[in-house]
Amino acid sequence: MHVPVDKATIVHLSSKDVIHSFNLPNMRIKQDAIPGISIPVWFVPNKTTAEIREETGNPDYVYEIACAQLCGNSHYSMRGFLTVHTEEEYQAWLDEEASYLSGGGDDDFFN
Repeated sequence: MHVPVDKATIVHLSSKDVIHSFNLPNMRIKQDAIPGISIPVWFVPNKTTAEIREETGNPDYVYEIACAQLCGNSHYSMRGFLTVHTEEEYQAWLDEEASYLSGGGDDDFFN
């Protein structure tokens, strides 16, 4: 997931099967996802990924998204990553994604 720094981000949570839990420990966010219900959760990231890497001294640091609810056999693999960009970096990322999705990117994967 990619978001801009210092901007409110809203994530709409839902589940198709069992209760899951959206957990962003570094942002102090933890919200259950309930089957059949859309639950909005919002946060404002105040440090970019680059800033937190510099602050921690860890060039490989990532904000992790994890499921915090024991939800079944594949629970251990339910994780993702959050990248917080400056406004300019975020716009560049959006432009790159738009180009890729429209087929205008330099990716030769489908050629």
